[in-house]
Amino acid sequence: MHYLASDEVSPNEVAQILGEAIGEPDLTWKVIPREQMLSGMLDAGMNEWIANGFMAMQAAQESGSLYEHFYRHKPVFGKTKFRDFTKAFAKVYHQQA
Repeated sequence: MHYLASDEVSPNEVAQILGEAIGEPDLTWKVIPREQMLSGMLDAGMNEWIANGFMAMQAAQESGSLYEHFYRHKPVFGKTKFRDFTKAFAKVYHQQA
């Protein structure tokens, strides 16, 4: 397995950095109960097998098992950081709004 990565940011940092980039400085990351998340995906028409796969991935993220291999084989990070990406993201976001 080969990882491509250039940054590590927490969900709260993602919300903060994206919010700043798009002019929504109060943007926050909200955790919703699993049942609500699954129900929302199914109500939106997502395939049940795919939705359950997302739920399993979320559980692995919460337990930390999703990242075990990554941290044992941590790559050298690239130059483009998440904050750099948000500059391009904000341009497209505002064009679509």
